[in-house]
Amino acid sequence: MRMGIDIGGTKIVAGIVDNSGKVVARKKIFVGHQKSYPVVRDAIADMVLGLLSEKTIPRESLKRIGLACAGQIDKDFKKIIFSPNLGWHNAPIRDDIEALLGIDAFVENDVNAATYGEWRFGAAKGTGHVLGVFIGTGIGGGIIINGKVFRGFRNAGAEIGHIILNPFGYPCNCCNTGCFEAYCGGAYIVERVKKHIKNGYRGKIWELINGDISILNAGHVESGADIGDGLCKNIWNEVLEYLGAGLASMVNLLNPEIIVLGGGVVYGTHHLIEDVKPILKKRSMAASLKNMRIVKAKLKEDAAIIGAAFVEP
Repeated sequence: MRMGIDIGGTKIVAGIVDNSGKVVARKKIFVGHQKSYPVVRDAIADMVLGLLSEKTIPRESLKRIGLACAGQIDKDFKKIIFSPNLGWHNAPIRDDIEALLGIDAFVENDVNAATYGEWRFGAAKGTGHVLGVFIGTGIGGGIIINGKVFRGFRNAGAEIGHIILNPFGYPCNCCNTGCFEAYCGGAYIVERVKKHIKNGYRGKIWELINGDISILNAGHVESGADIGDGLCKNIWNEVLEYLGAGLASMVNLLNPEIIVLGGGVVYGTHHLIEDVKPILKKRSMAASLKNMRIVKAKLKEDAAIIGAAFVEP
């Protein structure tokens, strides 16, 4: 048995994973406003002990705890150098968890873990060269080459959401402009529509959300485009064009065997993958695109848990 833990900005999900990659038990807690490292660290330790107790699993039977967190991980896989969602800097989570629980631990970037999970047990199983792109609030990426996670020189590579698609484009929360994330991340898409609604726009999107701007998400924008809302159509077409261009750039660079698309925007829309395929084809080099597949992630929210439990340095 292994355990994977997905540490997010609003919630933490822990799962016990068997050797076939199946999550056999899980526990979720919400972080709330108290996100200081010591508080969250201790909450994680309590979650582990609580889950083991509930399932009457002895601590010594747990082979490893894998910790997946958004942000940059140090080259020794011990510290979270910086987690923007939690505001942590140089958090020594691997050593602390091992000291608190007496169980071997490992820490990995959450999207690297999710991509690895999809490669080992999910949509990319049996392939060798994988590009994982997870589109949620922002965009995270993972790369697998010959079955091994690509992390770069200092373990800070594969920041796919921050490749520059337009240096004079939309501002990104990373303080740059024109990032892939700024064009195609869910929060950025929604904010562009909200801006017009707040300025008085009332189209078909207004009916779709029943006048409640707080529920607006990327799925509504796609649906608005489908039924002819002019604003949604313009914004969604821009999203698809930049998504296709961003993916094509990665295809031309990496020549992956498969692209796995996941995240809330992908799961919450109806035909995003099919719509982006012709744009990807138009903008990719033919040789790089030959026999490549683009598919939806299979493991969904379990991907990072499963990947964290098994991923290797």
